Amino acid sequence: MSNRLKNIYTYLVQNRKHQLQGWHDEYESFTLNIQKIKEQLIDGRILKDIEIYQDTYFENYDDLIKKLIYDRENAVSTRGRSVLSGENLNKFRNDNNFDGAISNIIKNPSLETYKEFEKFWSDQKVGNNPVLVNRALAACSIDLTSIVNEYKFNEAFYWLQREKIISEYKDSEQDWYSKNIFVMAELKKQLDDIEGIDNIWISIFYWELYLNLSNPFSLKKQIIKYGAPGTGKTFKAKEISELQFEIWKSEFAENEDYTFDNLIETIQFHPSYTYEDFMEGLRPMLDENNQAQLSLENGIFKTFCMKAGKWERDVIGLNLEKDWNDITIEELVQYKDDLQGDYWNYIFKIQDQSKKISDAVPPYFVIIDEINRAELSRVFGELMLCLEYRGRNGMVKTQYSQLNNEKTGMIKLGESYRFFIPNNVYILGTMNTIDRSVESFDFALRRRFKWEEVDPDISLLKYHLKEYHENWLPLADNLSSLNGEIEIQPLLGKDYRIGHAYLWNLRYSKNQEVKEVRKMIWKDSISPLLEEYLRGTGREDLMDVFAKKFGL
Repeated sequence: MSNRLKNIYTYLVQNRKHQLQGWHDEYESFTLNIQKIKEQLIDGRILKDIEIYQDTYFENYDDLIKKLIYDRENAVSTRGRSVLSGENLNKFRNDNNFDGAISNIIKNPSLETYKEFEKFWSDQKVGNNPVLVNRALAACSIDLTSIVNEYKFNEAFYWLQREKIISEYKDSEQDWYSKNIFVMAELKKQLDDIEGIDNIWISIFYWELYLNLSNPFSLKKQIIKYGAPGTGKTFKAKEISELQFEIWKSEFAENEDYTFDNLIETIQFHPSYTYEDFMEGLRPMLDENNQAQLSLENGIFKTFCMKAGKWERDVIGLNLEKDWNDITIEELVQYKDDLQGDYWNYIFKIQDQSKKISDAVPPYFVIIDEINRAELSRVFGELMLCLEYRGRNGMVKTQYSQLNNEKTGMIKLGESYRFFIPNNVYILGTMNTIDRSVESFDFALRRRFKWEEVDPDISLLKYHLKEYHENWLPLADNLSSLNGEIEIQPLLGKDYRIGHAYLWNLRYSKNQEVKEVRKMIWKDSISPLLEEYLRGTGREDLMDVFAKKFGL
């Protein structure tokens, strides 16, 4: 299975290093600094000796402990919802047994020291916090993954086992540490010959596996990516769609001629966009006598769903008792004579016939840009039910169902045509949160979408500037400082932050110094935007504050 794993690594990591390099570098630096402390401890020093921190980026003992178990995030992982109170942190600091437990996991991260640290934590009776225990171990050993939440770790672990990508785990030890050591060794064995690979990249890869495969994209059929202007919401929507397509193709249709461009549709919503544009409506058409006649024509979304749903439509016609998501390819083999379309050919060539048909059909993607600018209840109409229930369970009669025919109808049941949103259609909408038309999302519609905030990505901007023109790298920190000030202003807040895209395609001469480029960016892009935000508020004086924060 090494080829499949390498393909997935290529799509999840290799092709996205521009996004992940910042995390890799911080992760690597953090663990290297821990190793410097390890060397000092082996030489006989103790954790509270201030001298052992001189060549590290930890200020002192307290700073080290906070970064290991207390801070919301370090370069390895976040602590999620696990919290150690300040009172309990001080309790730990004053306990010599704590120093010993931390020293031991730094000097010798092993199953034995892991269990000792777990026992120490348990004996303190400060609440069960395995995430914090695991995070401390992960910082001390690059043979562990960055997933410190055991539930999330197991999601990816058992997915790899189910897919037979790694060997079967037979060890009697079922703890987080032991399975980490096993899975890292298995991944290294298969990926070790990839250029530039190291344990940090493999650890990051494991996290990406959890996000994109073991915690499948297929569970998130409808997503809204929202955030401040210029954060790359549409770009990210397309990127994650193409990523999922490539992963699907590598597993099921590597030698087929499916292309991403044929499976994606991008729609721009605007205030005059209607149900007739989106679904179906009457339009004037010229007949054979060159006379204008009203004719039912399908809209862009209905046409797209009919193309994406041909496999599911055919299976519905078989009247099987099982749900679409439970049917295997093997169970459909006996119906090959009824499944005649050419699009079925590759399905029956898939080697592992125990695969679900719902996984084997290609994913189709609809990107709806600025989704909140249209009057959504009018545009979607009866699709509210289809968004809630996919496939056969969500079939509806459309507004013009009585006028549908073999050409315009999706599936005919009895005397009437029905419409459904296929299970393999993914709807990704984007919206700016400062847009006043955000109210067009009523609560019924909101709950049918998964909401994902997209923040300005300073680490991505740093990577881009470093590659584009390293002397302009300080601009990323300038933007970060400016956004920090915008976020704390009561009149504005985080929705008004400046996206990294405003500093992306810089057309200025590379001969110019960064201070000159900073002035031009401010004048050309950022100042007009902020002035518009502040217009009529009586706080135009904030422009001077913002300019100073941007480095002017």
